[in-house]
Amino acid sequence: MKKLIGIIVALGVIYFILPYHVQMGLKYVFADVDDYKIFDQHIVHKSTAPSPWAEATDYNKNAPSAELLHFFDERKTCAFVVIKDKQVVYERYAEEYGKETISGSFSMAKTVNALLIGKLLEQGKIKSLDDDVKAYVPELTGIPAGKLTIRNVMTMSANIDWSESYWNIFSLTAESYYGNDLDKLMGKLVLRNDNQQGKVWEYQSCCTQILGYIIRNATKKSIAENAQEYLWQPLGAESDAIWSVDKNGMEKSFCCLNATARDFAKLGQLVLQHGRWDSTQVIDSNYIIQMITPQSSLKDPQGRTCDWYGFQTWMINYKGHQIPYFRGILGQFIFVIPDENAVVVRLGKKIKRNPNDPHYQNDDIRNYIEAGLQTIKQ
Repeated sequence: MKKLIGIIVALGVIYFILPYHVQMGLKYVFADVDDYKIFDQHIVHKSTAPSPWAEATDYNKNAPSAELLHFFDERKTCAFVVIKDKQVVYERYAEEYGKETISGSFSMAKTVNALLIGKLLEQGKIKSLDDDVKAYVPELTGIPAGKLTIRNVMTMSANIDWSESYWNIFSLTAESYYGNDLDKLMGKLVLRNDNQQGKVWEYQSCCTQILGYIIRNATKKSIAENAQEYLWQPLGAESDAIWSVDKNGMEKSFCCLNATARDFAKLGQLVLQHGRWDSTQVIDSNYIIQMITPQSSLKDPQGRTCDWYGFQTWMINYKGHQIPYFRGILGQFIFVIPDENAVVVRLGKKIKRNPNDPHYQNDDIRNYIEAGLQTIKQ
């Protein structure tokens, strides 16, 4: 008994001297769609002029196949919403979720950062994507001036010494998520010594966190305030959203925007309409076109031409449909299907990965697109 008590006391001491993010990682094990409840937060207030989605005359009459609905349940799909011609044609909720339930975006937030960067370019608060990031983010104390451009971080070609690992609770990725001092994390970032910036595509969440600092520092406003002013307000968002922050009030910009499926769909609709909402050009249309154009000048570490990624935005070709999309780690998706004038949103708690897919995609992704297309069949 004395030995057991001694072991428990020793483990307790070890736990409390571990870094904060390691303690959090041990406590919560892995990211969850409701993690906004464990972090401090900023509110992205709903629009003062909410614009509810209209429901189509054939609303919920065309459902995905029984096989796909079974697949939804296997993957713990919380929300599935399909918009066509700016009307809801199908929606399905499960796992105790509903139209007004918010859920985590995870890395779908990366594309939201790209939208905000576009707005700041339009306003002249950012002069050019080819500007040095150090001109906007002095917090990057380990990165020399003149070595890294905004374009590099926008296109995931920054080549920072970073391993995208959420499973390793000692990693910088885990620190960015579970940690409480993003300023300190920025100071830890360094470049690899091979001068491959702007040449090699490698998915790194720190790139988007850098974009978040650019947005905050260029505007002197929080990312949540920018999202409210430039997205939630003009898009007529119906519900408040939540953006998780660290102890200093800095948003975890690479992830952690929490909103309803219907409000997430508005972001997809904005991209579908090349930055326009009703009669208002919210984001410059030329910028949106650039955002959803593959960065084919880049190669991935295996030498494959990057035809799956633009500015913080993924792309997939499915049955001839060229589809840009927002993407999160547990299967959070906003698919934009231009030739169908449609948007598909999927929120959920589980996804099956295929690390060997040459385009960083898998059958789960294709199944959600197929399900959306089945609901809009004529």
